[in-house]
This record gives sequence, C-alpha cells and structure tokens, in this order.
Amino acid sequence: MTTRRVLGAVLVVVAAGLAVAATFLSAYSVRIVLGGRELRYEATFWAIERDDFRELLPLEPFELGEPAVGAALVMALAAVLAFRIPASRVGSLLGAGLLAGVAWAAVSRIQGLLKMMGEFNSRVPIEVEQGEGVTLLIVAAGVAVVAAVLHQELPRADQAEPGGDGVVVHQIDDDADDTDTPPYGYPVIVEPKSD
Repeated sequence: MTTRRVLGAVLVVVAAGLAVAATFLSAYSVRIVLGGRELRYEATFWAIERDDFRELLPLEPFELGEPAVGAALVMALAAVLAFRIPASRVGSLLGAGLLAGVAWAAVSRIQGLLKMMGEFNSRVPIEVEQGEGVTLLIVAAGVAVVAAVLHQELPRADQAEPGGDGVVVHQIDDDADDTDTPPYGYPVIVEPKSD
C-alpha cells in the first residue's frame, strides 16, 4: 500500500463527508423586499426551509440530496473496501463522477432559476443567491475527483534508464532481402580454387 493511495483513500472519505454536509446547507435562496418587508424563500437539497411567498412563485427544493448521499456512500465504501479488495478502488472513481454530475445539475438548476426569474415581470427586484450548500458540493466534487485519481493504482514510470553498457538490439525489416546472407548470420565469400 503506497502513501499516495492511503492519502487518496483519506481524501475520498473527506470528500464524501463534505458532500453529505452540503446537502443539509442552503442550496439557494430568493429574496424580495416589498414595502419595507423582506420576503424570503430558502431550500436545501432535501426540503423547503422557509417560504414567505406561500407558493406564489414556482419554487421548489432541488431534491438532489439522495444522489449526492448515494455518491458519497459509494466513495466511502470504495475507500474502506480497497484495503481488502483492491479492485473496489474503481468505486471511488464512479462515486466521484456521480458527485460531479450532481454538482453540475445543481449549478444548472440555479442558472435556470436565474433565467426564469429574469423573465418574470416584477416591479420589485428579485434576488436569487446560490447557497453555501451548492458551493460546498462543488468543492466536494473537486476534492473527490482528485482523491479518486490518487486512490487508483497508476503505473509508475521507470526512473532508471539503461546506460550505454547494456545490450543493443536492432530491428531488421521484415521485407528486407536477405538472400546474400547465409543462415549463419554473416556473409561468406567463397573464392574459386585455383590449381
């Protein structure tokens, strides 16, 4: 077990923990100030935390908590099982890929929400903010990808190049005409006998 793989396994578990923690933080919030009164909407990856709009705006939670936690479980299990079953290290790559996909989906949903609110005709400004949960999920996905690559068994480059004292091998073309060369490997010149 190399130090690089142990570090990768530890970072995989850290990334899994960050991903799970991110799902319980605020994913996004919408704020409107109307007549001196602030109306807010806040949602996590699981549920709505605060809804002052009383469903007047078409807002909903992201509902990406299950895939994020699933990716975290796959990564954590792969990191733990890799000490006994080396082939399970592939699970850390799969989990990191799934986590990156969940982070991408969360950012895409926020951009879609910004576009939708931009098209919404309102006399008061509507502020949409990305929550710390999405930011932490992006960080967790980045750490997971780096950790999953460290966790793999990559071939090492040979540091010791053969010196000039080694054997030199020359490759001969397959199409070369070797009719002049006998099977002994060197040409033999036969001179006619003179009597």
